[in-house]
Amino acid sequence: MSIEVEIKLKIRDRDKLMEDLRAIDFKQGDLVSESDIYYTSKHHDFEKMDEALRIRSIRNLSTGETSSVITFKGAKTDNCSMTRKELETEVGDSEIAREILESIGFTPVPAVEKERQNFYKQKITACVDRVKNLGEYLELEKIVDAEEEKTEALKELEEVLQRLGYSMEDTTRISYLSMLMKKDL
Repeated sequence: MSIEVEIKLKIRDRDKLMEDLRAIDFKQGDLVSESDIYYTSKHHDFEKMDEALRIRSIRNLSTGETSSVITFKGAKTDNCSMTRKELETEVGDSEIAREILESIGFTPVPAVEKERQNFYKQKITACVDRVKNLGEYLELEKIVDAEEEKTEALKELEEVLQRLGYSMEDTTRISYLSMLMKKDL
């Protein structure tokens, strides 16, 4: 089982943040476009359970390569971050995967569209996101294998956050999907 330890925050200046990430030895990765289709159903209330099921379609904006993954995210496991169980695997054809889910009673909700610039340092990923209809955000993530590793991983992410001029008080535990749904109300 993988546990995604994650913190997220709205950023003030995307270009400066990317410069600051490079200054603290993060290596710039690919710029990608991601389209996330989330699902709900009558037999499993993902919102109420604080869980998520999605199919993500990814397009590398440099190479044009495409891929898709299906992801289940469990409920958040603490009160200060977005940390949760995450199960993810590649999907050969996202349209067929969507049709399968919809054929067995899952209903799509409006898509979350974003442009994501990835940065990497050791086992930490920094995602600088430009989310359609929401603005610009930073996600800092580290995947761990055991519950016992969560506290140390969160501490590492908080240290990066502080080096970038932010604090845990700047973070949010609200998903992009929830932000967009709230905005539409």
